[in-house]
Amino acid sequence: MPLFEHAPLKRHPSLQPLSRDHYQGLVQAQHLMKAANGNAQDRRKAVADFLDVWSRLIEPHFDDEEGLLVGLVHDAHRRRLLEGHRRLRELAAEGREHRRQVDPGAAWVRDLGETLNAHIRWEERELFTTLELDPARLGGLLPKATQIEASRRRGRSEPPGSSGGIQPPTAKRDEDTP
Repeated sequence: MPLFEHAPLKRHPSLQPLSRDHYQGLVQAQHLMKAANGNAQDRRKAVADFLDVWSRLIEPHFDDEEGLLVGLVHDAHRRRLLEGHRRLRELAAEGREHRRQVDPGAAWVRDLGETLNAHIRWEERELFTTLELDPARLGGLLPKATQIEASRRRGRSEPPGSSGGIQPPTAKRDEDTP
């Protein structure tokens, strides 16, 4: 039995930074959908966590995608990309209001998670796959993609919660043991 429903894809180097961003977005989507089934405190925390990742990673990611990809895709993909980003920006703005509520509401939190998940899955499975049909066009994006990757600070030493990177567990030092 395979570990994944869909095998991981090897992306063109120009798309790899955007695909790595998608991982963090999918983590948030799953967290939101799971929290929707929890209690009000779970939902508030999930919304707060999403808004943190939104401002640090997802919103700049949208700007990067729009700057890099909009001119490379046909009209139907361009419209869907921009409409998906518009809808998620709208939900993030609503999230700032929902975060102030005692309970942001299970249906709203689920909708946010499902919308984010569906958008990322579409980009990875359809938009990026279509773009990779013309690797020569993507090659011209490599310098900008390299800048994007350098700006993300993935896995580099930084305070917990300050980046999109996953923090490794802290090793216990010998002097900490009795």
